[in-house]
Amino acid sequence: MSSITLRHYKPADAQALLDLNVKNRDHFEYWMPVKPLPDSYTLEKYKERIQQLKENAQADRSYAFGVFLTESNQLIGEVSAAFVERSPAETCMIGYQLDQQYNGQGIMSIAVRQAARLLFDEYQFHRLRAEVMPENIGSIRVLEKAGFRQEGIAKKSLFINGAWEDFVLFALLKEELE
Repeated sequence: MSSITLRHYKPADAQALLDLNVKNRDHFEYWMPVKPLPDSYTLEKYKERIQQLKENAQADRSYAFGVFLTESNQLIGEVSAAFVERSPAETCMIGYQLDQQYNGQGIMSIAVRQAARLLFDEYQFHRLRAEVMPENIGSIRVLEKAGFRQEGIAKKSLFINGAWEDFVLFALLKEELE
């Protein structure tokens, strides 16, 4: 299995991030409730996105970590933390995406676990949560392998691809990772 490194994006990652998203556009967008506009797939927009991600992290609004193959420094995915809630909750929601050619290799479970460690230790979260459409078996496996436990179902929670979709709710507490 490939060794991976998680890190915040740098401005120099804009082209790799654009390439990853263009290559996997149909796959990534299928699971998104809000689809990117067609004109958002430009190098300039991805430079802006990286700057916005930096500002969001500095303001404790959200975090994004690129998933890179350690040996080649190739960007193959992302783990993000959004919907940050501080005191008294100390929680956020994680999301992730992986270049389709690397699906099924256990890479994303490792990346999610590494991100969880960072979010707990460096960013002082107490609880991480995730929501997955029931049909997304691969994503459910990622969370289970990373140590998350299922908490329930949110019925008709988000409008995606023309229909109200159910979501399986998962969570991980700091003490459960240790």
